[in-house]
Parts: sequence; structure tokens; C-alpha cells
Amino acid sequence: MAKWTTFLLLAFIALDNCGCLTGGQDARRFVCLLSNPANQCSAYCVSALQPVIDHIRREQQDLNTCELKLNKTQATLDRVENQLTAAQIKMESKWTNLTQAIPQDLGERLLRIEGNQTALAGELQAMKNSTESQLTAMQDTLSNVDRRTLLQNYQRIGTRLFYIEHNLYVNWFTANEICAEIGGHLAAFKNDQEFNGIAQQLKRDNYWLGISDPQQKGEFTTVATGKRPPFFSWRSDEPNYRKFGRSDEHCVYVHGVMNYMVVLSCFTDLFHFICQADNDV
Repeated sequence: MAKWTTFLLLAFIALDNCGCLTGGQDARRFVCLLSNPANQCSAYCVSALQPVIDHIRREQQDLNTCELKLNKTQATLDRVENQLTAAQIKMESKWTNLTQAIPQDLGERLLRIEGNQTALAGELQAMKNSTESQLTAMQDTLSNVDRRTLLQNYQRIGTRLFYIEHNLYVNWFTANEICAEIGGHLAAFKNDQEFNGIAQQLKRDNYWLGISDPQQKGEFTTVATGKRPPFFSWRSDEPNYRKFGRSDEHCVYVHGVMNYMVVLSCFTDLFHFICQADNDV
């Protein structure tokens, strides 16, 4: 707006310079007094107004250019909008087709499948439990068969089964492991009848028993039960923990023929051993 005001002001100044504008008597009206219009305005006035005319022309050209660019931009926007509309219509069509393709009872089908899976999982778990029970039963049966096979090495003395090893020489711990491998424990005796029955079959040698006092001297327990044994047959000076000045004398053996019990080293001394088949005593 300021530019147009400036140009109009320049135009009036140019006209005034060329004598085209004359004030009236009441200083409120202006008239253009031209004695020779062709000479007064045609050349000078037009040349004076030429910059304004050129500027107006340039402004008009710029306006036309802007309008052309605006039209092109609008056409591009219309094209993009049409493409978006077409894409939206296409997507809606695909979504409609997809929705129509999904079975109406899909939810019910999924619930039935889930129910079938749950039932199948229950059946599989039941089969697994049954199989595990059968395997456990088979293992128990095999274990019993193995135990009966192992017990063939035992002999009945009184009311119980015992195994007497006359050949191997091992320490107390190894003897205990061997008894466990053949289905029993290192032996202890309930009474003098059992002890005398065993003693009659011993050689003049030493045999480990399942009796020891690892926690407290004199507090003897059996391997089979962890309780105090009901029967002892000590040598007159036993239990004696100072025979050889060792600190590991906590395990009991029986000396054959003499038939007395002695405490000696669980680790160092190597003897034969006697096993029992049950968990009693």
C-alpha cells in the first residue's frame, strides 16, 4: 500500500510540474489547464509517469506469474488429493473383502480349538503320569529282582540274612560301600545268638562291623539305623582309643575265633567285613 501511495504522489507531482493541475478559488477543487495537451502532457508528462507505468506492468506480470504458480500448485494438490482418495477407496475395498473373508464364527472356532488343546494337554499329562507310574513300577520290580539276585550271596543266620566277605581287605568306608552295592549295610547284631552264629563261620582274622562313633567317643551307632546297637562283645580293654596314638579310631571290627570287638582306624586299617541284608538294628 505504501508503494502505491508513493507512486500516485509522484504522478501528481509530475502533473503539477507540467502545469496540468491548477487550484480553484475555494482551494478545494483542482482542474487541469491544458493550452496544448499534445505538447504539455504527451511527451513530458508521459515520460514522467513512465516509471510508474513500468512498475505497474511489472507488478501485473509478477501477479500473473504468482497466479500461474498458484494454479499449478492447486492442480498438484488436487492430483494428490485424488490419489489419496483412490488409495483410501482401495484400502476400504480390501478391508471389506478381508472382513467378508473372515468366518463369522471364528471366535467360536478358536474357543473350540483352545478347548481341544486343553483336553489334549490333559490327556497327554495323564498318559505321562501313567507312563511314569509304569516306569516306576518297572524300576521297583527290577530293583526287587536285582536285590533278590544280590541276596543270593547272603546266608540265613537265625532270623536274618548276612554276608561274610573272607577274601577282600578294605578300610571301613569301602566295606560300607560294598555292602550297599550288594543290597545291604555293614552288620550289627541284635543278640548273642546272632553273634555266636556269625562267630562260628569267621576265620582267625578281623572283620569290619557297621558300628562306629564318629561324633563322640563312646556314642556308638549302627549304619543301618543310626541308633545305638543293642549288642556288644568288647575285648576287656575296649573301647580303647590310645592303642596306636591315632585320632581316627572310631570304627568297630570283630576278631574271629577270639570273638571280641575292637575299635580301630576307619581309614588306615584294612580288614574283611560282614554285611546284613535288612535295615534293622
